[in-house]
Amino acid sequence: MKTDDAPTLQTLILDRIHQHGPDWAFGPFDFNDIADPRAVAVTLGRMVNAGLIRRISHGLYDKPHAHPILGQVGSGPDALVQAIARKRKLRVLPSTSLAANQLGLTTQVPAQLVYHTDGAASTFQSGALTIQFKRNSGKLLSLANSPTGWVVQGLRAFGKDGVRPDHIRTLRRKLDSSAKRRLLAEQSAAPAWMRPHLTAIASEEAPDA
Repeated sequence: MKTDDAPTLQTLILDRIHQHGPDWAFGPFDFNDIADPRAVAVTLGRMVNAGLIRRISHGLYDKPHAHPILGQVGSGPDALVQAIARKRKLRVLPSTSLAANQLGLTTQVPAQLVYHTDGAASTFQSGALTIQFKRNSGKLLSLANSPTGWVVQGLRAFGKDGVRPDHIRTLRRKLDSSAKRRLLAEQSAAPAWMRPHLTAIASEEAPDA
């Protein structure tokens, strides 16, 4: 039985947003366990009108937060891509150039944000941000939504003969223990030439000088 001090739907939604942190994009589908999707959608609309959250596009939202230099900052592109993937029930994997840049393997910024997916090819536009989804039914999509997928794509940007020791050191420093364990567990899905590199990255030994 509902009591007067029971949390409101808005409170429950805000609690979940706070649990995920500032860089999270979301939609009604992220609250299906809390209430009926229609009720959630109505509440999210009211929260937008009240200035509590921001509507990014139809059915997608975030909660901008204060940044000491940039002012109000919303969720990043990858958070938006993950929200789209949850909404459409897609598997997504970044392009090789995007993964290499985001992992710190190169400073070269890709001209487009491209993701491979098992869904239909499409383009998502939000303000000046354009995200392109390309259909790909390849084996690598088994690594979608995993840090291993990002690492594999990042190394693929350099090819079999282009991976350098500094790439290995960068990834070894960047990945936490959990990601390294997944790297070892999932390396069979990576190209054979890459597997020794994945083993080296997952090593807990100090990076080579």
